[in-house]
Order: sequence, then structure tokens, then C-alpha cells
Amino acid sequence: MAKTRTSRLVWLRRLTQTSFLVWFFYFFLQATYHPINRTGGRVTLFFELDPLVLLTILLATHTFVASLLLALVTLSVTVLFGRWFCGWVCPFGTLNHFFTSLRGGRLKEKLGVGGYTRWQRTKYYLLVFLLVSSVTGFNLAGWLDPFSFLFRSLATAIFPALQSGIQGWFGWLYQVNPGIGTIRVTSVSEPVYEFLRRYFLAIEQPHYFGGLLLGLLFFVAVGLNFYRARFWCRYICPLGALLGLVGKNPLVRLVRDPDRCNDCRLCLSDCQGGAEPHAPSGWKPSECFFCWNCQSKCPTEAISFHLEVPEEKRP
Repeated sequence: MAKTRTSRLVWLRRLTQTSFLVWFFYFFLQATYHPINRTGGRVTLFFELDPLVLLTILLATHTFVASLLLALVTLSVTVLFGRWFCGWVCPFGTLNHFFTSLRGGRLKEKLGVGGYTRWQRTKYYLLVFLLVSSVTGFNLAGWLDPFSFLFRSLATAIFPALQSGIQGWFGWLYQVNPGIGTIRVTSVSEPVYEFLRRYFLAIEQPHYFGGLLLGLLFFVAVGLNFYRARFWCRYICPLGALLGLVGKNPLVRLVRDPDRCNDCRLCLSDCQGGAEPHAPSGWKPSECFFCWNCQSKCPTEAISFHLEVPEEKRP
């Protein structure tokens, strides 16, 4: 019964992640200038949910931006329930999670690199650096904030390259116009291209000098997931560091039953954050994305999550 419930939670998390990722892409396209463009609404919703943006703007300008009040909701829920935002909402976290799931390797190798390392403290140092720079009026958060990094990479590198490829492909089809007899490919390709031009492609796609560099950084960040699970989220993300600090003592806590645990450490093989779910007393809530993978992996059902008031001495 517990395994069935866990499976449903994992699928619910995946569905939620996918929904927010699609939502992010939709907002991105809404901000792109194409013939039916009606930019407006909440295209900045994800930035308004971002407490790192709120904090760095407050420190840099000494003004409180009312539109970022939603970020306080993110912080409030994180205080109570932990770093859920990284595991269930963040679109860049979802991309990293997806590419992490594609990596191969033997179980022994995954167990060897699945645990916590001291290098995961790097994101906290980066967070301090960004906050200090904001106090001095030099706001650098846009370079490492996950929403800003993803949006900038899409806008300056990924989307322009995709648009150029689409235009080149349909241009070639129009020029060659292959087919059989009177049935020509353009009778299908041109309506499709018109649909893409109207709803997807920009009217005039600008090109940026830094696009190649940003595209390279994006693919490096994504590629590092094959080296360590969710590398960006573990070692770099300053928003994750902020949420980790705020949610270091949540009400939702991992409980390990020592009588059922056989020390197989399978829970560690698919742990996305290196949160040490297998350790008798070393679970690290500040590194946990609450993805429920560890509970789903446990063959003896020794791991579960419960609502409880944490003790003062607990991590």
C-alpha cells in the first residue's frame, strides 16, 4: 500500500514539474514578438515567485517591489515544508532532473557519487557573494538566478538557433518542393510553416554577440548532469542555497525505520540532491528536493516522510 502511494506521489511530482516547465515556455513565447503577440498578463510570474530576485532588488535599490510579493509566499511555504520549490516548481530544475534521468552507469557508480560532498557548500558562498554585490549596488543575480539564466539562454541562443533551423528547413522545402506526381510537400509544409510563423516564430529574430557564449554555458550546465545528478542545483544555484537555508528545518521530515532498513543504500542511487537519505541521523533537509525518489526506491519501505515538529537539535 505504501509503495502504491509513493508511486502516485512520484508521478504527481513529475506531472507538476512538467506543467510548470510548459507554463514557463508558454510565458517565454508570449514575450516573443510574433504576429498574434499579445504580451501582457503574468509573463513575469516565475520571476515574481523568485525570492532571490526580491532580495537582491531590495538590497540594491532599497525599495520594495510590490509585484514581487508572491516571492514571500514561496519563502513562507519553504519555511514550513522545505525546499519543495526546487523539486516541484523550478523549470530549470526540471530540465536538470530530466537530463539526470538520462545518464547511465552501473548502480555501484551511482552510489559512489550520490551522496553529499563538501563542494555543495559552493552555492552558499555564491549566494553570499551575490548578496554582498547587491548591497554595493552591483546586482549580479541575473547571471546565476535559475529563471534568469534559463530565460536568457533561451532568448539569446537556443530560440534564435531553433528559429534559424526551422526557417532554413522550410525554405529548403519550398525551393525543392519534393513530391510524387501532383502531390507536393509544400501543400502540407507551407500551412505548417504559416502556423509556426503566426504562433511560434518571432517576426524578426534578433541575434546577440553573446549568444554563442550563453548557449555554450547552457549546454555545459545541462551536460554536467551526466557527471553528477542535478549538478547546477547541488553546487551552483544561489536560489537553491537561499531556499535551503530558509527551509533547513521543515515540518515535512524524512523518517528512516532502522528495523526495516537493510543498508542496501538503494535510496541513494536516485537521490537528486545528495541529501543522505540512507544515513541513520544525517538526512540533510537543506539539500533535499522532496522528490520522493528515495522512498520509491526503498525495497523494504524503510523510508517515509511525515509531518512533525522538528526538535531544536535536529538539522
